[in-house]
Amino acid sequence: MSTEKEKEVTETINERVNSIIEKEGHTIATFAKKIGVPWTTIKNIVSGRNAPSYDIIVKIINAVDWVDANYLIMGEKLTKGNQGNLLTIVERQNKTIESQQKTIDRLTKKMLEN
Repeated sequence: MSTEKEKEVTETINERVNSIIEKEGHTIATFAKKIGVPWTTIKNIVSGRNAPSYDIIVKIINAVDWVDANYLIMGEKLTKGNQGNLLTIVERQNKTIESQQKTIDRLTKKMLEN
């Protein structure tokens, strides 16, 4: 008997694309239209004939709000644990940006004074 975690690990990117299509209530044709690609492209991905290209992956991530790159590519869902890590990273990045902006403002002011 396999657990949900084991299923995620063994599930291929092609199977995840198919799962996304099903969860979104689409057919292959309607999903292809939604992301702006020929239906045969999605059919070949779902059938396992081709893996999705980088462009297709980006289109899926942009078109389906609950799908992120970690889930689509690696099969890892965003959990509360890694959400906290993500928030910490974002907060650090924001502090760095604010600090850099202050430096830019200070240097700009200095240049204008001279």
